Amino acid sequence: MRRVFYLVQKEFRQIRREKAYIAIIFLMPFVQLVILGYAITTDVRNVGVVVVDQDHSRYSRAILASLETGETFQLLGTVPTERAARRLLDRGKAVVAVIVPHGFGQNLLRGEQPALQLLLDGVDGNSSGVALGYLQGLLAGLQLEWVREVPELARQIQSIHLIVPEPRLWYNENLVSVNHIVPGILAVLLTMITLFLTAMNIVREREIGTMEQLQVTPIRGWELILGKVLPFVLLGFLLLNVGILAVQLIFAIPMQGSLLLLYLMSLLFMLSTLGLGILISTLAHTQQQAMFIAWFFSIFTILLSGFFIPIENMPDVIQYLTYSNPLRYFMTVIRAIYQKGSELPVLLDEVAGMALIAGITISTAVIRLRKRNV
Repeated sequence: MRRVFYLVQKEFRQIRREKAYIAIIFLMPFVQLVILGYAITTDVRNVGVVVVDQDHSRYSRAILASLETGETFQLLGTVPTERAARRLLDRGKAVVAVIVPHGFGQNLLRGEQPALQLLLDGVDGNSSGVALGYLQGLLAGLQLEWVREVPELARQIQSIHLIVPEPRLWYNENLVSVNHIVPGILAVLLTMITLFLTAMNIVREREIGTMEQLQVTPIRGWELILGKVLPFVLLGFLLLNVGILAVQLIFAIPMQGSLLLLYLMSLLFMLSTLGLGILISTLAHTQQQAMFIAWFFSIFTILLSGFFIPIENMPDVIQYLTYSNPLRYFMTVIRAIYQKGSELPVLLDEVAGMALIAGITISTAVIRLRKRNV
């Protein structure tokens, strides 16, 4: 271990000499965490709505008034015709157009089924679908108030016994997307830093000629790998702690689970990403090649981790492919510890997955490094 200790000392001296490393390791991830934490959200707010009021009744005015309340919709005003509303949708000025036809209020008072047309910009299908759900809930509440004013409909409603669900939300009671997104961003940043820095490390040694000097020493392959991994493990833990403080102080997201368990899981995860980074460095001949290969792998690890898209929504073949992605397991771990307070017995599948990937990548890197040194 004495030779490994000397290698660790050498790595820290090299990192200290590279002033840019300090900004890359600490400052940039902190800035990214803050900016992306506020920018990335699945909450739908300030949806531009335009209304075509052809009825001019108190019921159509009630729809206008309800659209002005809350943060979900932003009422842009009324336009005289459906064609004008479509023009606003085409230009991207509005996302939803509500068309209240002539006779809407009269049909409601006569006990008939009133018609109401909704036009939505479906370019962003997810936001449009959420906005449609909000709008349908808003209109359903208004309709329940209106039908109580019609005697015939009120008597019919009183005679109907409906099942009334009573939902209870666990873990994220207010459905705030930041509580779900920000821990995932921290996992992504930890992946990027550990993967990119280690991928370029050995390649840089080879380019500046110090790799040949290490090859003539009695250092074994596993000792070299360990000496390369340990410094970045320590730096990864420093980055993790900076991120944990930012999540707590800036976003006010408390950790429901054990901090020690998160440390242990993070260590196992970093071993898998660091092993992958060193494996990439043994495949590349230049720093540019190492950066491109690391970027190629990072895109797949992020997109197939469940960070943006739930894995259950992916095709079956892609779901099987995600089992080779260490970020898939750590994304589940960090969100479960932060939001659910999960304990180790619940996360044994994730432990097994990250341990297997770490063992495969590190052992493969040692074998390849030994072959290149022969």
